[in-house]
Amino acid sequence: MFVLRPAAHVLLAMAAFAAGCTSREPVLTAAVALLPGELPSYRAVVADFESETGIRVVVVPQQYADIRRALAAEALGGGGSLDLVELDVYSLAASARDVAVLDEGALAATTDALEPAVLEAGRIDGLRFLPHRVAWQALLYDHDVLGAPPSTWGELLEVARAHSGRIGLKGARYEGLTCDVLPFVWAAGGSGDVLDDGGAAAAFEFFRELAPHLHPQSAIFKEATIAEAMARGEIVLHLNWPFAMSLFASQGLAPGRIRSARLPRGPAGTATVLGGGYLAVPVGSRRRADAVRLASYLLGDRAQRRLAAELGWFSPRRDLPPAAAGDLLEGFAAARDDVRPRPERRDYPRLSRAWQEAFRDVVFGGAEPAETLREAQRRFARSPGE
Repeated sequence: MFVLRPAAHVLLAMAAFAAGCTSREPVLTAAVALLPGELPSYRAVVADFESETGIRVVVVPQQYADIRRALAAEALGGGGSLDLVELDVYSLAASARDVAVLDEGALAATTDALEPAVLEAGRIDGLRFLPHRVAWQALLYDHDVLGAPPSTWGELLEVARAHSGRIGLKGARYEGLTCDVLPFVWAAGGSGDVLDDGGAAAAFEFFRELAPHLHPQSAIFKEATIAEAMARGEIVLHLNWPFAMSLFASQGLAPGRIRSARLPRGPAGTATVLGGGYLAVPVGSRRRADAVRLASYLLGDRAQRRLAAELGWFSPRRDLPPAAAGDLLEGFAAARDDVRPRPERRDYPRLSRAWQEAFRDVVFGGAEPAETLREAQRRFARSPGE
């Protein structure tokens, strides 16, 4: 028995149509991954664009997964109601064929103000995606217990031995695990594109040393559950996104007891993984020029300052660092120069799953790291691309 529900693209089209029926003016439809509490502030920013340009915009809040499905469905059908979409950085390569290549020359005034590394993640066979908001992980630690965060892998291992069973990693089979794995691979000099280079081997040897000291529930931890464990005092440190600090602040736990810091430095330096949302114009949009105009407005200084101040978003603009967040996000601000995008390739979802399985085999299954990684790379190379 199952429940039939409308496809994501049908829901988006219905929302756009209903809004469009209230006016005879041409309407731009923008699908953005907004929480209910974020919509009023975001809509107010868009209202300023409407006043300045005379272009009416319907903002349709949806989850990233629904936006991806709607975008793919409209591309397959040759068009639809979407003019501007926000996609999570994880899905850019997979969605590249469904969005238009942007004119970099015409957008120079906009792109020149953006962080180069963040902008580069949107270049897939040309510039297709513009960073709308960005995020990255930091080390969250219990200041009352540790006093200071570990700054190197060696110090992290010392903390783990001193507080065995209270170290957290997001070990469930999902993208969050890859986001915990890749910073260690990069910090050891690995590329992240292959599973068996020297950096990967060094990182997985470190994971093997860390494994006996992980929290017993690490194999099922995800972002929310690991944050809950830290709030209860079950773990003394873990990696997470800015939302977790906002959660702890609402509970009166941050920035007092729980604080943020850069990830520990490995043999080749420090790294953290890029997250966030990127704007794109669907290939089927009939109003591409207006959609690009809206995207440029949303990335402008005034709009970005409002989104940062009112919603706490990290801006992709170089002139708007997240330091304004103060003590609460101090560690995230310090890690800004450590941010790296995930491998930009169409088969990334398959690569990500390979990293997850290798990690779980070593950390939870006791497998030998080097051979596990070599076999993972052999399987990955033999499998057809996606």
